[in-house]
Parts: sequence; structure tokens; C-alpha cells
Amino acid sequence: MDYPLKTAEQLRQQLRSLRKRRGLTQAQLGALIGVTQARVVEIEAHPGSVSLQQIMQVLSALGAGLVIRDAQADAASNEGSHARQVPSEAVSITGYAPTLKIKKGSW
Repeated sequence: MDYPLKTAEQLRQQLRSLRKRRGLTQAQLGALIGVTQARVVEIEAHPGSVSLQQIMQVLSALGAGLVIRDAQADAASNEGSHARQVPSEAVSITGYAPTLKIKKGSW
């Protein structure tokens, strides 16, 4: 199941939720990615202002990843079906949690 992310606030909630589901404190996650607990607080509080590279480090440490889905290709392969249309150039975060879509340019 996919959950579209339209704001950085939603990404903040998902990052925190993933960390907690993995049983990690902010300090432990910081140690895994080589930053302080204070930096993890900043990342979780303001993910829209964090570099993609650092978001990728956090996701990797949490056993998650980023997936780019070509929604136009998906739509073309499902042409004729009544499948739900997905915004083009959607980006998804996947892991043990449900897939999350982030619209290009939304954060």
C-alpha cells in the first residue's frame, strides 16, 4: 500500500516512526550515521532542509530506501485498466513500513 507524502511534516513523522519501530534512540541512530543526537533531532524536525544524501544515510541505517517510480510508464502498462492514477515522477520511501510517495519538489 502507498501513502503519498505531500509535505515535509509527513516525512518528519515517517522518519521518527521508522526509527522507533527499529527500537533506536536518536543517539543510537546518530551513532549509526556518524552524527550527534542533536543532529538527528534536527533531521527529524526539519527533513525538508536536510540534504538528500543525509536523508539517504538515515533511511539506509533504518533499513529503508528511496524508490523512484515512473508513474507514466506504470500508467502506460496499465492502460485500459481502471488503476488509480499516480502523480508523475513520484518518489517513494520503502522499508519494512508501507511505501511512502513524495511528489517531486514537495520538500
